[in-house]
Amino acid sequence: MIFKKNQTAVAKTQSAPTRPSKKLKNTYIIKQTVFMNPTLFERCETTPLGVIEQNGEKLPHDNGWGQCKQFINPGPITMYAHYQYYMNLMTDTEKRLASTIVEYLDKETRTPVAYMYPNGDLITNKYDNLPDLMSRLNHATRRDMVQQSKKRIAMWSALASRIKQK
Repeated sequence: MIFKKNQTAVAKTQSAPTRPSKKLKNTYIIKQTVFMNPTLFERCETTPLGVIEQNGEKLPHDNGWGQCKQFINPGPITMYAHYQYYMNLMTDTEKRLASTIVEYLDKETRTPVAYMYPNGDLITNKYDNLPDLMSRLNHATRRDMVQQSKKRIAMWSALASRIKQK
């Protein structure tokens, strides 16, 4: 029910139309398997990883390798190591976040400029400092980057406190 000034209750018949997000990013969920070993690619510039979900849509896959995408190193290697080490302590929500890579896009060219990995690493091969990178992102994308970083910090803090309790 929606209440307006000097009225009683007005039933809400239609939901408000949603506007498209202004965030310029792609979110990838990676299939973490025991057979996945990105350390084989640690001397390469990028590592191919099996993507099972992109921007909230499930992709067709064959055990995670139906759709591969190249991600800048060393992000995939540390992501894999952390996931393998902590997976027995993680909740399902944390496992999902620990399998998520966010690709941030340039505000003008819409090309990838940086990747945020589950451990909070922000990796780019185009910019030498953070102010230069941030100047290439729109406001909504910069705000999302801060939120994503906070989520990851909270996840690792929760895991650290669980380890101390044991």
